[in-house]
This record gives sequence, C-alpha cells and structure tokens, in this order.
Amino acid sequence: EELIYQFIVSAWPICDNVFILWHEDSRKWTPINHSCDPNVWINGLDCIARRYIPLGEELTIDYATYLTTIPSFQCWCGTSICRGQIKSDAYKEKWFQDRYGFGLWNDMFNVPPVNTAVLYGIYQSLGRITNEFLEKGKRYDPTIDDDELFKAGRTVWFMIAFQTQMNLSLSLTDSIFGYNMLYPYTDDLVDCNDVSREAKKDFARIFHERLLIGASNYDPKSHFNGQQSNVTLLKLPPSLQPYADRVGKIFDMVKFIENDWTRNEHQGVYMGLVTIHESQMKSTLQHAQPDNGYIPTMAQIEQISAEKGGASLIAAVFLIEGRLTRAKMAYLEYLGFGLQMLDDLQDVEEDMKNNHRTIFTQSLADGQTLDAPTARLIQYCYYAPAFEKFSDDHRTVSDAQSGETLAHYVRASMMMFSVLLILEAVSRLQQYYSEEFYREISTFSPLPFDVLKMARVEKIFWTVVRDQSF
Repeated sequence: EELIYQFIVSAWPICDNVFILWHEDSRKWTPINHSCDPNVWINGLDCIARRYIPLGEELTIDYATYLTTIPSFQCWCGTSICRGQIKSDAYKEKWFQDRYGFGLWNDMFNVPPVNTAVLYGIYQSLGRITNEFLEKGKRYDPTIDDDELFKAGRTVWFMIAFQTQMNLSLSLTDSIFGYNMLYPYTDDLVDCNDVSREAKKDFARIFHERLLIGASNYDPKSHFNGQQSNVTLLKLPPSLQPYADRVGKIFDMVKFIENDWTRNEHQGVYMGLVTIHESQMKSTLQHAQPDNGYIPTMAQIEQISAEKGGASLIAAVFLIEGRLTRAKMAYLEYLGFGLQMLDDLQDVEEDMKNNHRTIFTQSLADGQTLDAPTARLIQYCYYAPAFEKFSDDHRTVSDAQSGETLAHYVRASMMMFSVLLILEAVSRLQQYYSEEFYREISTFSPLPFDVLKMARVEKIFWTVVRDQSF
C-alpha cells in the first residue's frame, strides 16, 4: 500500500508507462518501473531490466548500482522491444538522445524537429553558462542565497535563447550577468512594503541618473573587476542609508554592463535600461493602499504590465545586439507582455498577501475567478506574433523537409514552454478556478495536474541543465 501511495502521489512520468520518484537532485531519481527500452538514467546509468518489470514494481537504487558493474550483458526480459545485448552507457548514443532527449521535447511541445547535434551543443553550452553564472554570482556576493540566483538565472536563459536566435556565440557576458543580477537586488527596494515611500522615491531618482548619465567619475576605458565597491563612498540621502549595501550592489551591476557597452557609443542600451527602470517604478502604482482607499484601475494595471514586460525584454536584447529593428522591438513587446502575465499568474498568492494588483489579483478582488484572464493568456501565447519570423533567421538547422530555422525553433519552444508553465501555475491554484474550467484545461496538459502541481518545472529544467543530467 505504501508503494502504491508513493506511485500515485510522487511518481514523475518520463514517457509512456515510465515513472521515477522525483527528487530535486537528479542524481537521486529513483525508477519505479520500466521495460527493456532504455528510459531512465541514474548517475549516467541507462537502467535496463533483465526481466519484465510490471507497472508499479519498484526498481531500487541497489539494482541500478549493481548494473553499473556490468559494461554490457545479454538481456532476457522477453519484452517485444528487447534489444538483446545491453550496454550500460547506451544513454550516450545518438539514437537514445534523439528519442528521449529532444525528440521527447519536440513531441511534448509540438514543435518541428531540427538538427539534434546542434541542439545538444546548445544544451551543453547552456549548462556551462548556468554554472558560470552561479559561480560568478557567489564570487561577487557570497551572501546571496540560491533562490535569488535561481530567480535571476531564469532570465539568463531567455537571453541565451536570444543569442541563439541571432547566431551569436553563446557566452555569459558581463552585461548579461549585471542585468540579470539587478532583479533580485532592485526587487528588495522597489517591491518591499517595509521600505518607506521616501526611500523608494530617492532610489528612483538616483538610479535613474546612474543609468542615464553614469557615475560622475565614469571612465569608458576602465574595467570593473567584479569586486564589491566601497559603499561608504556613496553619497546617499538619509532615507537610503539603511540600504547602502543593496544600493552599492545595484550600482556595481551597472558597472558590469558598462564593461561591454561604452556609454557614448551605445546610448540605446542605456535608454533601454532607463525605460525598464521607469516601468518598474510605475509598478508601485499597482499596490493597493487600504489605509487611504487607493485601488488601481484595471486599465492602469494593464498599461503598466504591458510597459514593464515589453521594456524588460527590449532592454535585455539591447544588451545582446546593441541595436534593434522596429519589427524586433514589436515582437519583444508582445512576448514581454506575455511573460509578465505568466510571472503574475505564478505569483498570485504572494501578490494577494502584499496587496499588489495584477490582472489576476484584481480579478479575484472583484469577486471573479481566474478563468477568463488565464484563457486569454493561453490564447495570447498561441497568437501569430508569438511565432514571428524575421529576414535574418538565416541559420537553418533542420531536415530538408521542414526547412525550420534554429531561430524560429527557439522562439516556438519558448512559447510552448511558457504554456507549460501557465498550466503548472493553474494546477496549483485550483481554488481560484471554476470546476468546469479547471477540469477542461487539465486535458490540455502533457502531464496529469496531480503530477504537474508538484513538479516545479523550472527547477527541474534548471537542475537537469546545471548538472548536465542528460
């Protein structure tokens, strides 16, 4: 009975009739059942049964460890897909990667297949960059916690995706690091209810000046070495003195950006940063204030959300390319608003506690369910602008039949992954949906909602990529 309970509550499906007991550390995944077809790996082991293992029967780590001592063996499982001679390192073979790596991804998200070797190279580069980001973050700020780094690192992946679309070398530049580290540092000042309005106002002013003009001693030939600056040298107003350490780190992130983009030659980069800063400060207008009766209107909320989401991606891509066409800016505004809505849906319960009004929390405050705004968000992700194609999508890495470009493949994957994250958020917020809507939308999920609500999809992908588990 205990095993059956674990299977129902904790099992994570890898593919048809293949399950593992989930653990945040991919090295501790425990297979529950499988057949001769290689489908689960532990510490680099392709787990194969010597006999048929019925659905639900547990296969222990001890059994997997035992198999690691056998380079290859003759399988007698008797299943219709038995491959006979089994190699424990079959997971390294191309057919395995095609079927259980990007093939599974393509099938799950219904995106056209492209060259697996190229995708696997991107996956390896993403793992390298993820670890570089974590190491650099800890090196700069040993006090930062893993959750803050994870929160910042999610946007790093989007920026690497844009590097891929632009056929650029995949690397963690100083400006990518600095831009993404701004988020955890500025959120504590902008969104925290414990910070006074005077302090927020003063921060908005001095940060605006720092982004637009730069420090008074700015030297385009200097290079920031990544060591934390001496905050005692900052001339901060009294309201910001308690937050001097945080402000100093924020200014250091601007220095990282200045390493890559000199101010006189790349004014568009800094205008993009100023725009996202202004949008973030506007978002303080989304805070309802019970003490004086202030409540933002839905029109205000929609406008601020659209501006903030669009400005965020435009600023990010400016830091990659240095300049943007109007067509790409329009695409980024569209995508950015969708991602902002996704973020707001994921944060519904936290925003409700903080009286922060988004399209979703305002709907709840008005006594409505989240059915309508969630349905509109999913439609938004499937609408044509989300899958835009551009004339410079010239790097074709696909089979001859589809002619799919890598750039378009990445854009399609980003949107479909966003839909999965929407479904994950919905699965955890059942109490805010009608029974009919919740039941209907669950049928569109590639995973059962009971599994999805426990999965922490972004953390799974983060862990797999970071550890290069596949």
